[in-house]
Amino acid sequence: MLLSAAAAARVALQEPTPQFGGGYSTLDPRRRQFVDDWVRRLTEITGLKMDAASFYDTRLRLSAKTTFEAATHALMTTSLTDDSGARLGDALDLIERLDAIKGQVSGASSDHQFRIYVVLKENALDLLGRSQEFRRRSDNAVFHKGYPINYREQGGTPSIQISVAVDRRRADIDVDYRSATFPVSMFNGHLSSSNSDVRAGSNYDRHVNRWVGFQNWWRNFFGVRVSSDSGNAVKDQAQVFPAKPRVGDKPIDAMVQDFLKAWLIDGDTLGAMGYISERAYACLAVDSDDPAGFDRGMAPFQLAMHLKAAHDAVGKRATLEGLTVGVRLTRPTLRVVKQPHHAQFVIYSVPDDAAAAFDCENRLKVGDPGTVSRTYGNYFGSTFYIAGPVRNHSVVLLWGREHGYWKIVSWQAEPEGDDLPTLYKAPDVKIVRIKADASFVAATRGFLESWLVRKDYDAAFRYLSPESYGCYDLVRGPDEPRAASPEDAGRRIRAALERSGTEIGTVRGLDAVLSAADPTHPAVRVMDHPYSRTFTLASVPTGLAVAANCAALVRGDRITGDVALEYGTTFGLTMRFKTKAGETPVLRSLWTKDATGWRLIVFDVEMP
Repeated sequence: MLLSAAAAARVALQEPTPQFGGGYSTLDPRRRQFVDDWVRRLTEITGLKMDAASFYDTRLRLSAKTTFEAATHALMTTSLTDDSGARLGDALDLIERLDAIKGQVSGASSDHQFRIYVVLKENALDLLGRSQEFRRRSDNAVFHKGYPINYREQGGTPSIQISVAVDRRRADIDVDYRSATFPVSMFNGHLSSSNSDVRAGSNYDRHVNRWVGFQNWWRNFFGVRVSSDSGNAVKDQAQVFPAKPRVGDKPIDAMVQDFLKAWLIDGDTLGAMGYISERAYACLAVDSDDPAGFDRGMAPFQLAMHLKAAHDAVGKRATLEGLTVGVRLTRPTLRVVKQPHHAQFVIYSVPDDAAAAFDCENRLKVGDPGTVSRTYGNYFGSTFYIAGPVRNHSVVLLWGREHGYWKIVSWQAEPEGDDLPTLYKAPDVKIVRIKADASFVAATRGFLESWLVRKDYDAAFRYLSPESYGCYDLVRGPDEPRAASPEDAGRRIRAALERSGTEIGTVRGLDAVLSAADPTHPAVRVMDHPYSRTFTLASVPTGLAVAANCAALVRGDRITGDVALEYGTTFGLTMRFKTKAGETPVLRSLWTKDATGWRLIVFDVEMP
């Protein structure tokens, strides 16, 4: 398979330098063998004419390399032992072959990014079941379609998640760097993809704190590799950043060119900052551990230091020619803008709905994406590679009109998506649909409306059975204390309902803030009901309900055997909050009916 023109240009312009990762030569023999076999099979199927080393070094995107190296490093440094302490090998020994590496995949759901797809050895699930280091947790309900069986590494986050198909051989493996907490992660769309991206926020620090020996070789800003300590210190806090771009109000191509010139050629950091809107600070918050607590007052200083470090890393240049390379995207909603600097950067007219999904600010707040129209003229995107001393990746800058000037309002790396051929096909899943019980529909709708619309938190809390209070310790935030008693847990859950309801604010109806999250588990029967676009109801087999019991999960009980397919006593409610940027984590709960009516007995937050 031939490289794209942009990729070929990028490779031709780059000079080889020593690397501490990200290169085939830096892989240990076991991981190199997985890549060799993977590329050999790709060659047989696709006719790809490239050896494994060249494929890994020039064809594989940055995010795919970091995903593969981080996931396999975590696996190979995780020893497996049985209850007696006898060693069972390491977690990488569980894999027979590699089928796919998925880094950042533009337009894909979060559970199809930042993971590897593999075939496990025949005895892999036996070893996982015997090991102290992994436990089978409640099955995946919505995410990881086709891979419902869920084994998770013990000891808290970060942790390895191995999601297995019903054939007990195919698996989806990712690293969860951040914990799913209620209610915080329900509104932070940043957790969806950043959850498994080792490059995001402090995920790398979390990685090396658990699995030693992994090096951060990829640190970059706007596609330029920078030193590991750049941007960490805040200097000259009295600095005043310009509110106007240095060329004033010009057409978009002139604004893009002068931003790149100010930044990369002139080293005029202040001039470059005049092109960056305060809205773009949200892109720093998105990757932070606590977006709500992110200090936006320090954001411009952090950005300025990153810009300077990137300029210094590129070195002295006289022109953008040969330094930046324009990137063509294939998304049908984007319209190419003709302009004289097409070789250095490509400009697109971006419709409002695509811009809303791209905007970092929209990932951090509740909002209905369906309210944004497909109107052109308000946003532009500029895409380019920066040719530097190491192999980097493409960047897209989103420009919007602000105070009479075009300014950068958001950015994203690797916008071109994933064009690698694949050797795997996700298992087919057939979902059975049944009619919902009317009383269950009324109860779940009553709970959600009490909580989110009427703000009657006492009424909402009454739907929760004391059995659910044990779930608090599973979904509490890292800064929140353990419950002192079941009653204390109940009080904290009730307070969480009120905090989240207050944060959302006034809601005209559930459909304004909620969207359904249909289960993909083959044993779950989805119910049809009048509000099925707003929240999902399902009949859940008893075996899944037993496995999801919060008290058993807190104790670390082992789940063994197949799921008992008995229906009629346990039912599920799943939904997610809407954001203009799209997908967020899923709130799932289990319900039963007792003498007092329908009661919620289990709840948790499912991450991709």
